Amino acid sequence: MDRLNNLVPTVHNDQAASLRRLVGGPGGRAIALSGGSGTGVTTLTLNLAAAIAAADQRVLLLDEDDSRHSAVNRLQLRQRFAFEHVAGREIRLDELLLAAPGFDLMPIKLPSALASHLPPGRAGQLADEYDSLIARIDWVLVDARPVSDDSAPGLALSADEVIVVITPSGESITAAYATIKRLHTEYGRRDFRLLANRVRTLDTAMALFKRVKEVAGRYLDVKMKLVGFVPEDEQLARADKLGQPVAHAFPHSEASVAFAQLASAMRRWPRQPHSTDRENLLYRALDVCRRLGARS
Repeated sequence: MDRLNNLVPTVHNDQAASLRRLVGGPGGRAIALSGGSGTGVTTLTLNLAAAIAAADQRVLLLDEDDSRHSAVNRLQLRQRFAFEHVAGREIRLDELLLAAPGFDLMPIKLPSALASHLPPGRAGQLADEYDSLIARIDWVLVDARPVSDDSAPGLALSADEVIVVITPSGESITAAYATIKRLHTEYGRRDFRLLANRVRTLDTAMALFKRVKEVAGRYLDVKMKLVGFVPEDEQLARADKLGQPVAHAFPHSEASVAFAQLASAMRRWPRQPHSTDRENLLYRALDVCRRLGARS
């Protein structure tokens, strides 16, 4: 994919951003992947990004994880700046971009304290920069921090859709329920997609999905749909060690085929309805972080 360029806000870009708001939402459909610790969210997100890009779709991966297991570190990229530099006007938003294999990656952790202390109007300026940045993007994937922890899950709460990752472990099932419960009770989200990881068959994936759905159905008014499964695949782990997506290192592996099938299916997902005053992902995330930060 071509590198993004010409990202400095211009009159043309400002007009385009305004037009996108008028027609009901910015470009770049935003999908957040979340789940419990150790469920493979980062691995799934970066490999799904590569699979979507391989289908000639333009992808931006927003990396909210700043640990040593982050997508930035997995792909052995060199990060020079953080969102704090953007908020402080030291660099533009697009200067956070890193070139990943086939797609663009942006490390973007949004501290609540920072969002709460942005100068008046700064969130709107950053939203305009984000609008310009995603003007030529088809998909925005978010490697979201676990929603069940105490931090403000701004990007996951603000994405158009959420994929909750589950595995056969009991801890994963508990974390999936906690994620769905928090997004539903604190932000009113009702629709969730679930992706089973490290399972061998569709029957196993369906059984996992049924367990989560039964538990959530007892206490929450939510809708859930299983979107697929990714098998346990040694070649996925080997690709990770090489710092490459599995589709690049082992294109014929089971995992690579699974990611390609999911990427193809995602193109048929219906879009969520937009309101005419809908702001973009970054603006919504900053607003969520500010509001939740003020409550803590």
